Amino acid sequence: MTKFLSVVKSEFNHFFHEHGAMLIMVVGVVVYSLFYAMPYSSEVIKDAPIAVIDFDRTNLSREFTKNLNSTDYVEVISTPTSLNEAEKDFYKCKTRGIVIIPKDFEQDILRGKQSAISLYADTSYLIIYKSVYTGTLQTAISVGAKIEIAKLMKSGVPKQLAINIKQPFEFVQTPLYNAAGGYETYVYPSILVMILHQTLIVGLGLMQGTRNELRENYCKKEEDIPFTLFAKCTTYVLLYLFYSLIIFLIFPAIFVYPMAYNIIPLFALLIPMYYAAAFFSHTISYFFKTRESALLILVVTSLIFIFLPGFIWPKESIPQLINILAEFIPATSGIDGIIKINQMGGTFWDIRYNFLWLIFLCIFYFVLSCKIMKSTFKKND
Repeated sequence: MTKFLSVVKSEFNHFFHEHGAMLIMVVGVVVYSLFYAMPYSSEVIKDAPIAVIDFDRTNLSREFTKNLNSTDYVEVISTPTSLNEAEKDFYKCKTRGIVIIPKDFEQDILRGKQSAISLYADTSYLIIYKSVYTGTLQTAISVGAKIEIAKLMKSGVPKQLAINIKQPFEFVQTPLYNAAGGYETYVYPSILVMILHQTLIVGLGLMQGTRNELRENYCKKEEDIPFTLFAKCTTYVLLYLFYSLIIFLIFPAIFVYPMAYNIIPLFALLIPMYYAAAFFSHTISYFFKTRESALLILVVTSLIFIFLPGFIWPKESIPQLINILAEFIPATSGIDGIIKINQMGGTFWDIRYNFLWLIFLCIFYFVLSCKIMKSTFKKND
């Protein structure tokens, strides 16, 4: 035990003198964790500015415009008289959508004919487009329902019966795990795990690339490689468990995203994930001949690693072969299990398969990294 603690202490001292690794594994963790929260802090888009062109100018068209403006999704900031005028504001980004109410809108509806409301929106901004589209669609459905109910009442149907005919059942929507429907609540907790995973891999890869460039052995004796590898990796696992305490206990209160605070199953999952990531970094360090090559390879592949776990791009849309390869990245099972624990309120039983798979990855990458360290040891002698 004394020898183990001595190696951990020595590795901490070595880490504090590795300025490149410090920059990634300390400054990088702090900066990225705070930076990624800023773009999504408002969660959902409200009151997206739009223009309404009313070619009908009747009581019904004005009612439609008023109802549209009263939704939380959009705000009618202009009522131009022509499409060309509306386009100028749209291309200047003053408005994010254009709603056109056609001529004879009220007359067609009173005659029982269908009238078309046109919406022009910029789909390159999907979050804004969703807000504009949803607000317009809900208004159209709401106004349409009122018109149908009014027609039934004119034919002698009682008001409540008319409402029941038009709406025979009540639709009750109960959002699970992301009540606000916001992007921050959905993606930010997963991004935090990926930040920890990637900075750990890149930092250790950079340090190992430096050793390979200087042709330094991992330890003094070849037979000490397994023990030294485990002890040195424990150094960084302890550091990242400290980060996890801050991210999973303090950050939810600051950035206000749901967290169940199931501490025991959470850290039971994080520990093997960090060990697996550390051993994985040592395994692929065989390809890092220089310090620069380690940094270039790991930074470039980081973007691929972000997409593979399936929280940004759905797993169902990823080829099965790539999904299988993604399972060998520790973050894939780690993120899946942490979402079950923290956002869905799962127990350790719910993440047992994620936990067992991470234990397997720990053993798998530990054995591989030991073999690579031993082969490198012989080359350096």
